Amino acid sequence: MANNVTATREATRRTHTYSFHREGLIQLGQLGGLITGHNKTVFTENYGNILTLLDSHVDEWGLSTLLQFYDPDLRCFTFSGYQLAPTLEEYSHFLNIKIQHKVPFVCVPEKPDLDNIANALYLSIEDVLGNWKKNGNTHGFYMSFLVEKAQELANKKVWEAFNALLAALIYGIVMFPNIHKFVDLAAICLFVDKNPVPTLLADTYYSVHSRYGKGGAIRNCLPLLYTWFKSHLPTSGPFITSTQKWPQRIMGLTGNDIV
Repeated sequence: MANNVTATREATRRTHTYSFHREGLIQLGQLGGLITGHNKTVFTENYGNILTLLDSHVDEWGLSTLLQFYDPDLRCFTFSGYQLAPTLEEYSHFLNIKIQHKVPFVCVPEKPDLDNIANALYLSIEDVLGNWKKNGNTHGFYMSFLVEKAQELANKKVWEAFNALLAALIYGIVMFPNIHKFVDLAAICLFVDKNPVPTLLADTYYSVHSRYGKGGAIRNCLPLLYTWFKSHLPTSGPFITSTQKWPQRIMGLTGNDIV
């Protein structure tokens, strides 16, 4: 899904048009719906709240409005009377994934250990060798292959392996999207490393900062960015009941209104 929405920051400032890409969510949502009962608890214990990223509502007008307020000098969102900036602690809280005491960013190897990848994804080495593909300047798995394998595992009720494949798909398609319907090596390395929060936050800042003054496509983890934004906004009162559009509603807030 990719829609263009435009929001007004201030009458004296130029606005920019952004598009938001959320690809492959229907198939992943169907797979996520297969996780129920005790297995859902097990999935959350192992991978955090990443399942919520599949069904989180993202208001693209709201996100576009937020981006109009980005301040490139201060690296935050500057509104009338207050500033907001996503933090490691907030991202960690929303995802229920702890920030590990290690080097925050993984090093993507030129020659990946395919045996290690096979073990992490519960795949046979034959499956890995047969489906490890080059796409652009990177390698990885096409989404269609991983979805097919996950469906096979679900049919057999092999839930531990199914959970791993679905989690890797969420990493590659939702959390760290790079190439259309392709789970690349960087996303797989982050999945194996189990310390995604610092990179998620860095990707958010890079994606927003690089598009400042240009508009265009935003590809970072949109459900997480929107969840963070909404967490600071009023949940009752005129902000909720108003029929005004997002820009006018946001401009009507003061620092005292912000959670």
